[in-house]
Amino acid sequence: MRKIYLVIPIAAVVISLLVTYKLTRPPQPPIEIPNPAVLRIAPPLSLYDQRSRLVRINPAYIGRHKLLVIFYDGSHGPHGSALLQQLIQGFAAIHESRPVVLAVSAVQSAANRRSLEAEGPVPFILLSDILDYQAHRQWGVFDERTNTPREAVFVIDRTGWIRHVHLGPDKLGTVDEWAAELKSVR
Repeated sequence: MRKIYLVIPIAAVVISLLVTYKLTRPPQPPIEIPNPAVLRIAPPLSLYDQRSRLVRINPAYIGRHKLLVIFYDGSHGPHGSALLQQLIQGFAAIHESRPVVLAVSAVQSAANRRSLEAEGPVPFILLSDILDYQAHRQWGVFDERTNTPREAVFVIDRTGWIRHVHLGPDKLGTVDEWAAELKSVR
């Protein structure tokens, strides 16, 4: 008898053993949610970067990378923002977790480009939210009362869930806190 005829019975035995194992295994405990008030799926982003290229961060992209999304006051340029200066100085600690780092402001991409040409590059992507603060509103960092964007930091895991939120101005945290949060999420 040829050996090829043995493949089907062997495969049937292996499949039945796997099914039996799966059905007799005790159920896994539910996954603990760290902070249900914070936990939600990150909204997609579709904004222009400092080179006027459209950057789309959709759920499929979010599902492959950890993200650190920072909404900052860009009125004095990226080098004039205390929040981004802290990020630039401590970027090595953040980079250990290999996240995609996005900094979003309500400044035109041409203004970001000019600032980077004058003051030097930054090790992350600058995005411009100039169309009626749409991204700020989607992410919940726009103050409707005063009609102004707010500063915030979001740590997002590979599954697309927002795991940590720091909403400004006195609760933005530090680079060390963001680095530790990025290391703690999968």
